[in-house]
Amino acid sequence: MTHLRAIAIAAAALFTVPLRAHAAAPIPDVKGTWTGKTLPIVAGSGGHWPDNKGTFDNPGLPEGEVKITIKGQNGQRFWGSKTISGGGSANDEPFIGVLRGPRMNDALIADTDGYMDGTFRGNVFSFCYAHAGGPTKTSLVTCAEAKRQR
Repeated sequence: MTHLRAIAIAAAALFTVPLRAHAAAPIPDVKGTWTGKTLPIVAGSGGHWPDNKGTFDNPGLPEGEVKITIKGQNGQRFWGSKTISGGGSANDEPFIGVLRGPRMNDALIADTDGYMDGTFRGNVFSFCYAHAGGPTKTSLVTCAEAKRQR
């Protein structure tokens, strides 16, 4: 019985050591300016697309530029602003976010009316953004890639 218990303890140690090493992934520095193109689908008007005439039956398909500026970071938490330019206007919006996941490169971000979910891979941030109704009565979804500017 003692021999079996020793084997069980050794096996458990073999499995937990890689898990501990995996959980200790370094937190990447995501500060900086990230830019890319955004191709949202929009129902309603207001917010970043004030001239949109899209509906759920016939959504608007605007195009624009996105600039994500991560101004500060403390461990896995970060904050900054997002600027959307398109259709002759530019709108700035603050956000807060956290890094998560086994490699600490997945991000969840909340701005004043929606959520961004994405992944940082080197100098590329791939993300999707969603906003549903709210005070502007506008619903929007977009997925994009932004590259860090040096």
